Amino acid sequence: MKYVVVDLEMNPIQKKYKREKEIWKMETIQIGAVVLDENFQEISTFSTLVKPQYNEKIEKRYEQMTGITTEMVENAPIFKNAMEQFLSWCKHLDDELEFLQWSDCDLMQIQKEIELKHLSFSNYEEFLDDWVDFQEEFGDTLGLGKQISLNDALSYAHILFKGDRHNALHDARNTGYLLEIIRDEKKCQEVLGSVIQALNPTHKGTTLGELFDFSKFYS
Repeated sequence: MKYVVVDLEMNPIQKKYKREKEIWKMETIQIGAVVLDENFQEISTFSTLVKPQYNEKIEKRYEQMTGITTEMVENAPIFKNAMEQFLSWCKHLDDELEFLQWSDCDLMQIQKEIELKHLSFSNYEEFLDDWVDFQEEFGDTLGLGKQISLNDALSYAHILFKGDRHNALHDARNTGYLLEIIRDEKKCQEVLGSVIQALNPTHKGTTLGELFDFSKFYS
């Protein structure tokens, strides 16, 4: 089993494309991913900028957030070609893959952009098979009743964000650091046990091991 952590950055479709905006409001401008082996160690990466087709520029807010400028995507592949490159990279990993994303937004973006641009890919259905909302998994493990940001999740785990925030590859890599902790029972208890007990005071008399349910990962 290998774990593919995926992250996307997006840019809005221009208002003049009214019909397109009825389908979806955003376009991908960067795809980033890291692959972790069965020991949750990074073994490969994928990153590409993507040229938007329904906006001539990267909007100022998104440029400031991502660091991606209009000039940077001018010669980048369009979404169709970028996805073909990404799917080919996934195929050559040659193993059973579990895809993870922080929230469910990235897979939804891919699906809606494919619909928007009337695209099809030969191994696309296989690609959809096993996606995990890791934000939800992290929150469930800690007993949170709400979604939290990647940065807050890293803070809970005493990890400083490495790289640039809202860079798709860096966001994926930092999500991978959390995956190693959450999916490793011993590390999870060591790193997050005190946090979980603090967030779940009703379990004060419960052992740390009883606060975690790892059976779903090993069944």
